[in-house]
Amino acid sequence: MKTMNTLPWNDCLCRKDQTTAWLRPYTMDWNNPESDSLHLEYSYNGNDWYALNGGNGIWYPDFGSKRLINPAIYQLTDTSWMITGTDGEDSSLMHLVRTTDFIHYTGASCTGTIKNIADAFSAIQSPSENGGILVPVTILEELQKLFGKPEPVLLAATEAVSVTAASGSLPVLPEKIQVAYTNGGNDTLPVIWDTASVDPSAEPGTVYEVKGTIQETSFQNPFIYHRADPFIYKHTDGTYYFTASYTDMEHNLDGKYQYLYIILRKSSTLAGLADGSGTYEEKIVYERKPIAGGTMSPHIWAPEIHFIEGKWYIYYTTTISDESSWRIRPHCLECSDPDPFKGEWVVKGPVQTTIKRDIAFTDFSLDHTHFEHKGKHYFLWAQKTNNISDIFIAQLSDPWTLCTPAVRLSHPEYNWELHGFPVDEGPGIIKHGDKIFLTFSGSGTDALYCVGLLYADADADLLDPTSWTKVPYPVFQSSTATGQFGLGHNSFTKSDDDSEDFIIYHGRQEARYLVEEDYQPLYDAGRNATVGKIYWNKEGFPDFSVPSASIAGTPEALQVTAKVTVI
Repeated sequence: MKTMNTLPWNDCLCRKDQTTAWLRPYTMDWNNPESDSLHLEYSYNGNDWYALNGGNGIWYPDFGSKRLINPAIYQLTDTSWMITGTDGEDSSLMHLVRTTDFIHYTGASCTGTIKNIADAFSAIQSPSENGGILVPVTILEELQKLFGKPEPVLLAATEAVSVTAASGSLPVLPEKIQVAYTNGGNDTLPVIWDTASVDPSAEPGTVYEVKGTIQETSFQNPFIYHRADPFIYKHTDGTYYFTASYTDMEHNLDGKYQYLYIILRKSSTLAGLADGSGTYEEKIVYERKPIAGGTMSPHIWAPEIHFIEGKWYIYYTTTISDESSWRIRPHCLECSDPDPFKGEWVVKGPVQTTIKRDIAFTDFSLDHTHFEHKGKHYFLWAQKTNNISDIFIAQLSDPWTLCTPAVRLSHPEYNWELHGFPVDEGPGIIKHGDKIFLTFSGSGTDALYCVGLLYADADADLLDPTSWTKVPYPVFQSSTATGQFGLGHNSFTKSDDDSEDFIIYHGRQEARYLVEEDYQPLYDAGRNATVGKIYWNKEGFPDFSVPSASIAGTPEALQVTAKVTVI
């Protein structure tokens, strides 16, 4: 085991000796009843705040207009708190509710406005200037088990580098060093050394230092503009292929002339796929004209490219009707040529099932993916039942035919899956260690769109819904601090040398919401593809950190030193 230098954690994360943290209530600033619930965010230093539950509500009032604004928290005893807030439609009324853990709420009521709340309830702690109060860290830890821990992954320790060099010779410094992260995970990262500080003429017995800078993994952000539902496939020859839902640069409310193409992009490196790299090739492999009078979008959505049993396949969603753009189902294209840019793409039509009277594809269906496990091929997709979008799985007999009944794996049940619409969609698969992880996206596709997670043991029956465990909180969500909003519909790929795993997702650079009259997020060109690194934690689970956040809590965290002893 190599010796590690422990770094002081940035105070935006919990210190090992910290006993209290800040908790702050808020409501979203919309003129919409859905927004006027109690939201909670937390901070370890009173400056850096993290929204619980993906920024969705924690508690919903039952009295008055059932709309809460201007909430505040008052501590009543060592173990109880009062939450107050003005009624959203009648400013003369106030909502009151007690809690001992910010998970369970009792005694909710609505009463006339109280002018001196702190005196009325004999509060022992009132809101501070930042709007928050101090609570025991143990309270926050229990909240995080239900509502998530959306904190950045930072460097916690770096390898202590010590080398020897013969007098008159240059020291051999490592190209990569070991590092540890604040989530308990480990990694190796490249270092650029300051060779100007190397002293090849030093006498034997001399000890000197060479400074270096750790190179964190990052990509330009956005990675590719105007591409939603992004998918990247790395082929066995190292070539990367990218495709996504394509929108033009315009914004309209009814989808005119949007989502008409499947565009395939390829490069010999992952970074080479990025806009402006100058190293990618791009080709339209499928297109469809607008329908019903030449204006309605055919909704060519969420294309994915896969290499299955020696042939290329693209799964995509499109309408099955010439009159309605909303009767959508998964479809399949096939290419037998070793080069998908040279071969002909053949339309295989909608994905079918051989199971009679099965639920598969009987209603609005989209957002499909394929994965192989232990010689079996599986198909995942989202499908509406009673206007609720669930995620299903079935086995394939060939790339466009299901041969087992559709099994539901996930159903919207938590607040972060119910915003705007009850939606689970956009499944993605990544394997790590002895587990299979299934990510999906929840809620309407605005700034509160976020990513959830299910997981199963690699040896389990993947067609048995009891084999899968659902995490109760979003694992990847918007961040005001980094200007990333509405994260969702992701895929996964590996680095050029296969040493790192990446999540590819679409996000927005503006916080817009479904309630805005001039906003239709499905036809907004503002969804852009972005690449982020996965930081596997000590339990072997994926940690997606905060989108576009640095692993350096402070600039100095990336600086390392090698001790050179001359012999």
